[in-house]
Amino acid sequence: MLAEEQVAELLRRVEQSLGKELPQTRGNLRNAKTRGAAVWELLVLEAASYLGSIEYEPDTRGSPDILLHLPKGRDLWIEAAFLYPRFWEKERQSNEVTQWLYGEAERRGIPLYKIHPRLDRRDSKAGPIRVLPAVNERKKFLKEPELTKFFGNIASKPAERHNCTLSRYTVSISYLPNARGPFRSSSGLQQEAAKVVQEHAIYKALIEKAGKQKIAGPKIICIGSDQSPALSPLRGPGQPGVHDAVRAVFSKHRSISAVMVISVRDSPAGFSRFEKRAHGEIFVNPHARELLTEQESEILRTMNFNCWKYTFPMHKWGKNGAEGFRRTSGSLTCRPRGMGMEIEVPTNVLVDGLAGKTNLFKEFRLDGKDIISRALNDGWVVESCSFKPGDIEAGEAPKVVIGFPPHSLYPN
Repeated sequence: MLAEEQVAELLRRVEQSLGKELPQTRGNLRNAKTRGAAVWELLVLEAASYLGSIEYEPDTRGSPDILLHLPKGRDLWIEAAFLYPRFWEKERQSNEVTQWLYGEAERRGIPLYKIHPRLDRRDSKAGPIRVLPAVNERKKFLKEPELTKFFGNIASKPAERHNCTLSRYTVSISYLPNARGPFRSSSGLQQEAAKVVQEHAIYKALIEKAGKQKIAGPKIICIGSDQSPALSPLRGPGQPGVHDAVRAVFSKHRSISAVMVISVRDSPAGFSRFEKRAHGEIFVNPHARELLTEQESEILRTMNFNCWKYTFPMHKWGKNGAEGFRRTSGSLTCRPRGMGMEIEVPTNVLVDGLAGKTNLFKEFRLDGKDIISRALNDGWVVESCSFKPGDIEAGEAPKVVIGFPPHSLYPN
């Protein structure tokens, strides 16, 4: 959801607002299984802090996560809830199986973009279920007779299309000889697609949170996720959606005054470009014991969950030291500077380049024909060098700004 450096800054800001350290939160951030939920709780705490003063779990006997003291009016209780995919273990297995198949294809010299794995399903009340090998059964899986025959057929007839369906698992794979790279692809049916509202992930989460604490004042549950398909606006015919799940809970629990649903997902950000943005919706319970006023509802709608640039989902099986999650980086930029130009290079990329770990061509996929490639390859003189502070919220690392004078006043 956020890079490690961003989370560290977010934690610092929240603890500063509260005036105390959060040891439990710090512990949860160190564990892959609880990290995503801990980051979400921090995001809710920060968003609430802009509306008024906040307290975190003020009642030691049990209370919602946040007590929000508005400048005017009543105090509001806010409970943060994070949704992981219900079948996250299967998602991990799916990821492993896909990588095994690509790895075997690469070992055999088959272009990866010609291999297309598909993960199918068997039906259940909670939605389609995948049948997959355990994460420690790689060798056993790759020795499946149908799979070894499939790869053998490719070796003997590489110009023909081949297909394979594994009888023991809900896995099939195709070899497409005419596919063009460089991108590889896989597919599969969505596992979490509840057929009845009681199986919907939001319904289950709200039921779990509804009757936990007896408090005085409005209680708002703020549900968020950057990976649960239950929050997707897309659903199949006859499948219950977010609205159905929330309404069903409202009819049973008057203790909930409102529900906020925040989905972090890809959104258009210009021509052929996407970035992750938070999309929110608030549902007010008309049957609540503590009815929200229109003014209180409007205040909650101003909670901003787009202060930070979101990155990749924090899966429960993620590695703590994964480099992609540890550091902010940013873009390589170039702009005119008089008759010359200057480029901005993220400091961490520059340091890794000096250490021989990477270079700008590899890191930013320069094609050798652009102006930056010309400056680097043709040995342009460096005229100036300065430092530019980073923007932690936007995920931009500090940068070194390198100035180049005109390369030549007499071009060939």
